[in-house]
Amino acid sequence: MGFTVNGGPPHGYYRSILELATEWRHSGTIRDAGHVVPFDFGRVAMFTAPKSIETIIHPALTPYSLQPFGGYVATISSGRVWGESGAVLSPDRKLIFDVSQEYDAVQNRMLLAEEHPVFHQWNNPKLQHIEGTAAVLTFCGSHNYFHWMYDVLPRLAMLKSSRIPFSTIIMNPNPYGPFVEQTWAMLGISEASVIRANPEAYFEADQLLVPSLMMNSHYPAWATDTLRRFFLPHRESTLITPERIYISRNKASTRRLVNEEVVIRCLEEYNIQPIYLEDWTVAQQIQLFASAKVILGAHGAGLANLAFCQSGTQVIEIFHDRHVVPTYWMISNHNALDYYMMYGQGWPDPAIRFPGLEDIYVDVDRLKQTLHLAGLNA
Repeated sequence: MGFTVNGGPPHGYYRSILELATEWRHSGTIRDAGHVVPFDFGRVAMFTAPKSIETIIHPALTPYSLQPFGGYVATISSGRVWGESGAVLSPDRKLIFDVSQEYDAVQNRMLLAEEHPVFHQWNNPKLQHIEGTAAVLTFCGSHNYFHWMYDVLPRLAMLKSSRIPFSTIIMNPNPYGPFVEQTWAMLGISEASVIRANPEAYFEADQLLVPSLMMNSHYPAWATDTLRRFFLPHRESTLITPERIYISRNKASTRRLVNEEVVIRCLEEYNIQPIYLEDWTVAQQIQLFASAKVILGAHGAGLANLAFCQSGTQVIEIFHDRHVVPTYWMISNHNALDYYMMYGQGWPDPAIRFPGLEDIYVDVDRLKQTLHLAGLNA
C-alpha cells in the first residue's frame, strides 16, 4: 500500500448505494465510476407465531411472510473505507450510509446518517492506496458472534456468487474471541489477504467491492441457508453431545439469570443439561446444535447456532419482559424449528438504563408450564 493526499474531511452523505448510482447515471460517468448488481435472496420467508403460555405476545413476534429485498453487490472505483467500524465513502468523500451503519452503545440505538462519527470524529488520517479490488466486509457489530455469523459471513457468499475477483478483504478487528479465526479457517481464507480496519484507517482502492448489509434485507432465510452450507460440513461429527441443552449466560456480562442455580436444578429434572458455549469451539457448537432435540436459553448471541439445527428441534427462548428482539425466532422459522417463548422479569440495576443489558429473573413455575406446553415431562 502507498500513501496519497486524503482530500480533506467528508462532507455530506448518500443514504444508499442506489442514490449514488443515480448520481452516476445523471452525470454520465457510470461506466467509469462503478456499478450496482442486484442480488436475489431467493425464497419467501414465512414466520409463524411462537408457542407460549404468555397471554400477550410482543408485536415483534407477529406472524407474517416476507419476500427478501434490497440485496446488491456494488463496485465503486476509488471507493474509500474509514475508521475502526469501516465506514464506506464515495470518491467525492461522502458517506454511503446504508453500508456504514453505526451503533451508539451509550444511547443503545443505531445512529442517523448525520450523527455518524465520520462527521464528528474525523482525525485527518493518511489516505492509504490499495491496488486492485478490495472487498468490504466491515460491520459495526462484527465483534459479536451473531453479527459475525449473520452480518459478515453471508456477505462473503454474495461476493463469491458475484464472481467478481478481489485480492484483499477489509474487515474489522476482533478482540473478543477465536470464532473469527476458526470460521475463517473453515472457509479457507488466508490472513495474508485481510486488512483490518482501525481508528487510523483510511483506505482507497482502485475498485471497492461492497455487498449490501443483511440487516437492510431483514436477515433473509438465504443467510441461514448459506451458513448451513458453509459450516455444517465442518461440524465435529464424532463428538457425542447431549440432546437436551440449556445455554447458560453465566459467563456473559449481560442478561444473566439471577436465579440460574434454581433454574438449572429445575431443568435437571427434565434431563436438560447446562452448556457454556465459551468453552466450545465453533465446530463443536455446530455439532451441539445440529444434534440437539431441545434447546433452552435466554436471548443471546449463542443462539445464532440455531442456524445449524435440524427441523423440528424444540427451542425455548427466555426474553427480558421489556426487551424482545425477534432475531432467533426468525432463524427458528427459517429452519422450521418448534419455537416457544416466555418472559423473565428484568432485574433492575441503578447503573443500567437499558433493559437489554439487565439480568433476568425466571419464575420456575412458569418455566415448568412452558416445558409442559412443549410436551416435556420431568
